[in-house]
Amino acid sequence: MFDVIKKLKFFFKENALQYILSFIALGLGNLCAVTIPYIVGRIIDDIVSGAMNTQRLQMYSIAFAALIIITYLLDFSWVFGLFSGAYKLQKQMRSKMMRHLLRMRAPYFEQFRTGDLMARGTQDIRALADTAGYGMEVLMTSTVYLGVLIVMMGVSVSWTLTAATILPLIPIILVFRKMGAQIDEQFEVSQQSFSKVNDDVLEMVDGTRVIRAYVKEEDFINKFKQQTQDLYEKNNRVSKTGAIFGPTVKTFEGISVIVALSYGSFLVASGALSVGDIVAFQLYLGMTIWPIIAVSELILILRQGSASMRRVEEIMDATDGVNLNGKADISEVEDIEFNHFNFTYGSSESINLENLDLDLNKGKMLGIVGKTGSGKTTLIRQLLNQYPIGSGAFNMGGNAYHHYQDPALRRLIGYVPQDHVLFSRSVRENISFGKTGATDEEIMTSIRYASFEEDLKKMERGLDTLIGEKGMSISGGQKQRISIARALLKDPQILILDDSLSAVDAKTEQNIISNIQEVRKNKTTIITTHRLSAVKQADEIIVMDNGKIIERGTHDELIAQQGWYYEQFLRQEIKSKESIDEEGE
Repeated sequence: MFDVIKKLKFFFKENALQYILSFIALGLGNLCAVTIPYIVGRIIDDIVSGAMNTQRLQMYSIAFAALIIITYLLDFSWVFGLFSGAYKLQKQMRSKMMRHLLRMRAPYFEQFRTGDLMARGTQDIRALADTAGYGMEVLMTSTVYLGVLIVMMGVSVSWTLTAATILPLIPIILVFRKMGAQIDEQFEVSQQSFSKVNDDVLEMVDGTRVIRAYVKEEDFINKFKQQTQDLYEKNNRVSKTGAIFGPTVKTFEGISVIVALSYGSFLVASGALSVGDIVAFQLYLGMTIWPIIAVSELILILRQGSASMRRVEEIMDATDGVNLNGKADISEVEDIEFNHFNFTYGSSESINLENLDLDLNKGKMLGIVGKTGSGKTTLIRQLLNQYPIGSGAFNMGGNAYHHYQDPALRRLIGYVPQDHVLFSRSVRENISFGKTGATDEEIMTSIRYASFEEDLKKMERGLDTLIGEKGMSISGGQKQRISIARALLKDPQILILDDSLSAVDAKTEQNIISNIQEVRKNKTTIITTHRLSAVKQADEIIVMDNGKIIERGTHDELIAQQGWYYEQFLRQEIKSKESIDEEGE
């Protein structure tokens, strides 16, 4: 149960002074609190004995006022210290998790769904923060404060009466221990259910257009109702188990009160205790209710914290399996070479890149074509270091590609993926994403190269136009061209367009390709595509099938070979002519 505190030891050590001062303030505040029943007892004894006078009343009043002021200041100090520590832990853990996620590559995100990662980064880290804040309060309350109360009850009143009233509370420990294990298990199950709900909500939001297009709203609403009902039931199990703590404490506390009244009355009658002593004792006993409830709160918090810590550790300890330890810096792209290169995805039963031989000379344009699933994107992912290293030779400038530092390599690459990632920001911010401090003039130049200038003129706010979450307010072709403009603004030494022209018309495509050829002379460009017109001007074109290169050469050479490329080119030419004829009609 206390494992979560041990695992947070690093945080408590870093903030030792803050927590030590908070614990001192909490301890002194508790000491002030337990002094009040003693003073009340003395007041009653003075009243009963007739010793109360104006001087004594003033003394007691001053003592009460001083205790109230001191307690207020001490409570403020420890509350701020402990709960600001909790927020600090949230900040630290979330920053650490974000750094971890940003370092991970594709295989990592195949292990965890987005909603699950979000749940662990919010709900679970909040549960850990509760341990560092409220958890530390109830830990001190259920141990130090309860201990001080028991000592005060014994020293200032009677040890025999204290022992008699505390004895009935011992069974609570056994009850709490058993229920704590149940809460641990139930809380983890409820968090897993929350992760599923969170993930499905994200999918529904992303897929709203498709859901509405297929009139599946009711199906998703019913599914969501079932999931939320399941989450509700699992959370209720946690709440029901936790709800047992309060009544259990009050039941045993009631027994203690009966014992205290019965045995205390006997001691007063026999002259062993005064009336003030028994009143003070009853006040002390009433003050033990919260510390004992705090024991149940502590168990609940620590159990939930332990379950959350396991979930957070699971994603923090998981890796992407991509071991890149390159140390060499690089500032200039050289020739890239694949020689007898093979690669297989971890989940694949067949080889995804087989016996690949390819020379990509610096400053040349390479076109990669082939049917869906032929290995085009897999080859690109090797250049981006997104997956583990395959076997065979993969070199740049005579050295292994992975000999170089991964961040240094990525700084040399401009990448436009098939699934365009745009942010809920303005056109300007999306395009300048890859180049901090880019001027509007530079941005407009990249926009012209990406053939997005006319589209921008139709936008009411121009570069300041907000494109909506994931670019939902613009068309697919506009998304592609904004992504291309972003890559061109970076002016990378290697530009990779991974099927990034599929949503633009043939004329716009040719304009973009011509612009790229013009501005990227002596720089390496790689284009993967299904539309062969995009690579006609490439220095070399390779045709892939089942992870192998089955044809290679220039456009004219591949046409002469009359293989797959030739057949596909004829089909696309025929479709293009039919489309032109239809427009003419």
